[in-house]
This record gives sequence, C-alpha cells and structure tokens, in this order.
Amino acid sequence: MAKDKKSSGKMTKAKTEAVGKEKAAGKVKTAGRRIERYRTALLVAVQVIFIGIVFLQLNYLSCRRHTTWDLTQNSRFTLSDTTGNYLRNMGSEVRIVMAFLGTSELFTDVKGLISEYGRVGGDSVTAEFLDLSRSKSRLTELSDKYQLEFNRNQIVILGDNGRIKTIPAEELVTRDSRSGRVLEFRGEEILTAALLEVTEQQQRKIYMITGDRRAEDIAGIASQMQPLINAQNARLDGLVLEGLQDIPADADVLVFPGNTSDLTDRELELVRNYWESKKGGLVVLLNPGEKTPNLNSLLRENGIGPRPDRVMSVVTIPGLAAQRIYDVPITMMPGDGPTRDLPALSTRLSGHSQSLEVLYDDELLLSENVKATPLMIVSGEGFWGETDFLSEDVSYNPDIDYGRPDLIFTAASVEKGMPGDSELLEGSSRMVVVGNPDLIAPDGNTSKVNADFAMASINWVMNREELMGISPRRPTAFTLNVSPGSLGFLHSLVILLIPGMALLAGLFVWMKRRA
Repeated sequence: MAKDKKSSGKMTKAKTEAVGKEKAAGKVKTAGRRIERYRTALLVAVQVIFIGIVFLQLNYLSCRRHTTWDLTQNSRFTLSDTTGNYLRNMGSEVRIVMAFLGTSELFTDVKGLISEYGRVGGDSVTAEFLDLSRSKSRLTELSDKYQLEFNRNQIVILGDNGRIKTIPAEELVTRDSRSGRVLEFRGEEILTAALLEVTEQQQRKIYMITGDRRAEDIAGIASQMQPLINAQNARLDGLVLEGLQDIPADADVLVFPGNTSDLTDRELELVRNYWESKKGGLVVLLNPGEKTPNLNSLLRENGIGPRPDRVMSVVTIPGLAAQRIYDVPITMMPGDGPTRDLPALSTRLSGHSQSLEVLYDDELLLSENVKATPLMIVSGEGFWGETDFLSEDVSYNPDIDYGRPDLIFTAASVEKGMPGDSELLEGSSRMVVVGNPDLIAPDGNTSKVNADFAMASINWVMNREELMGISPRRPTAFTLNVSPGSLGFLHSLVILLIPGMALLAGLFVWMKRRA
C-alpha cells in the first residue's frame, strides 16, 4: 500500500510538472503569435505609409512637372517654337476669354488651343471658357467692366496694360466659298498676333528697299512676307532710297530683296548711319548677277565678303551634254543667331547663289567688337564655287575656285557692338546676309524652312529673339480624289477579295489539321 501511495504521488507530481510545462509552452506560443501579429501590423502600416508617400509624390509631380501629348490629327494643339518662346518670355500678364456656344463647330479646337496657351504661358496667361448660353452672369460682368458685346462666338484678350483685342471665331479658319467646309485652321497664327498686339508697346515697322528689281518679283516676295510679318504684330512697307534725306525714324528693319542696282555713295552713308548709329537691322539678299560694289564694301568692312562665283555642280550623263545644277542643298548651322532654333534643318536655295567669305576669326574685327557668324553651309556633294561660270565648259579648278564643301557658306550674320562693350550693354547693330535673291521665291513656291529662316532673321536683327524659331503651321483639310473606277476596285477589294482570302486561308488550315 505504501509503495502504491508513493508511486501514485510520483505520477501526480509528474502529471503536474507536465501540465505546468504545457501551460508554459502555451504562454510562449501565445506571446510569439502576439509578437508576430504586431510585426505584421507594423509591416502593413509601413507599407501603407510608403504607398501614401508615393501616391502624394506622383500627384505632386503630375501637377508640377506634367507632360502632355497631342494625339489629334495634324497635331493641331501643338504650339510652334515661335509661340512657345514668346509665351515663356512674355513679361506681362493677359487673360484669354473664350466666349462660344457649346454647340459650335469650332468649340473643341479653339478650347484645346487656348488651354495649351494657358499651359505653356504658365502664370502669364489665364484662360477662361464661357458658354454664351449658360454663363450669362459672367458675360454681363465682363460686358459692364470692359464695354464689350458678347453676341457671337469670339475670343477676347485682356492685357494688364488695359489693351483689349477681340477676335471673331470666323477669323480663325479659312472656309471653302461654296461648301463652307473648313480648309485651314489658323488659330495659333491669329491668336499669337493678337497677343503681340496687346502686350507690345508699338507695332514694328519693316521696310523693303525697292531697287531696280522687277516689280513682279518684289510683289511676289512682299505678298508672301506680308502675312508672316502681320502674324507677329509688324507691318511691311516699301521704301525708295533715291532722293530720301534720311531713313524713317520708325524703321526697325531694312530688307534688300535681291536688288539689281547698287547703292549710291549718299545712299550708302544713309544705310551705314542707320545701321551703326541708330542700331537698325539689315537683311540683305544679294543678287549674284549684279555688281554692287558699294553695298559689298559695307559688308566686307564688317566681315562678310561676297565672292565672285556661282555655287554649282555638274552632272554628266553618258551620251548627253553635261548639265549644270544651281539649286544648292544647304543646312542651317547652330549658333546664337537666327538659326538658334533651326539647327541642322535642310533646304534648297533655288536659282543662282554666290558663296560668302565669313571672317569669323579675324582678330582685327573681334578687337572692334564685330562678330561675323556663318549661318548656312552647302551640304550637297559635288558642289563648288565656280569663278569662271560664264564659260561653256566648267570644272573645278582648285587654284581659282572655292571647292571645300565645309567652307562654302551661303548666309552669314554680323553683330557689331560698341568698342570695349563685350557684353553689349549699350546695344548692338545686327545684319543678316544671304547669297541668293530668291530665299523668298517670287513665284510663291517658298519652302517652310526658308520662310522660317527669313522671319527668324528679321526678328533677330531687331532684337526679338523670343519670336525666332519654327513658325505656326496651318492644319489643313485633306481630300483624296478617287476616280469611279478606282472606287469600285476598292469596294471589291474590301467587300469581296480580302474576306475571300481570309476564308480560303481558314479552309486551308482546317483541311491541314484534319489531314
């Protein structure tokens, strides 16, 4: 009995110890699970915090440093370099009010364009969109404040200087006279011109020197330049130097459009005084077929020497006479002048061109604060500057011709500051010279690159760098004319041939798999 009691006591003690160990183990497991839950909760909290931080950062970046893509046909909401540069450097504030009916045909295009002006202009441009049928109170407020009438679709530009410009909606487009269909959307061109008119102090004046060149040529050049100049709040007028006592005081630029007559000594002094003393701008298109020693002397003393040559190439075809090629392929050169926003663009100079000697590293000129810079370089192979161009058979002669393509320049610029004024704090005189009279083709076939270069040159010489660059495009409607026979073939192709080929291919695959 005693042994049984002793044995029973030992078993009870063992059970008690086992139960105690199980309870201790359970407590340890419970504490471990609790710690694991805390760790998991902490990890989730950290993840949620980081997700919130990333979310806030993405929203901040999307608001402050966002980028837009224009996916419309013809990229009609993409602003040109000229407009973009101007908006970013405008220096004043404007409000653009679009007052259109929401059902208007042009509503979407105009709203998208004005929104882009507001985005690019930043704090300088405030865009406001009003519906003529729904925004009565706001329209009444504007009418009372600015004495305006909102009785049609229009855009109103309000400058911080008190100037106001109203643009009727129909001025933004060109329509077909018979069908009324929109042919061109000129929104950017018209809107930028209106902004310039509101923000600039006065309209710029550009004079074209009408020498002895044919009147038809002058008229053709002027008719192409006029709309480009008007779009930048400037005015183009003709000017005859003969008998003139002084260059008009409102002249910002003088343009020589390939004149066939030289300047007289008195006219040369007028032009030199205008350029050097009044710091006016000069754009000179040289006519290689004419002798202009006085004009050339003004250019040479400022680092640009017109060469007595013709830039050409000769193509020889077996069995046929050699053919001369005068249409010169050129490339714009990089720099701070007119080609700043046109580097590496290529175009052609039609007709006869002469090369220019550009003294860009002449120590004497640099010491006098005169900086000559090449702007166009011949980029086609096989071209050279031929000095004996009047002979029947021409070929490159390294002794008298100019044959290194990397040194054949057809356009150059000059900037002249006061001696010792290297920073140009007192202003500078500027000119652009082109060795071709048809940069703006009189027949109207001027390439867009040539037109952009001409306008960039005009803006550069009158210190309007913010308007240099690629000019606004005009998105146009494109119509593909298809003859009835071709249209019938297209219908057969789409309705019968293409589905039939797909059916045959399916049958072939089915039979192949069955086999």
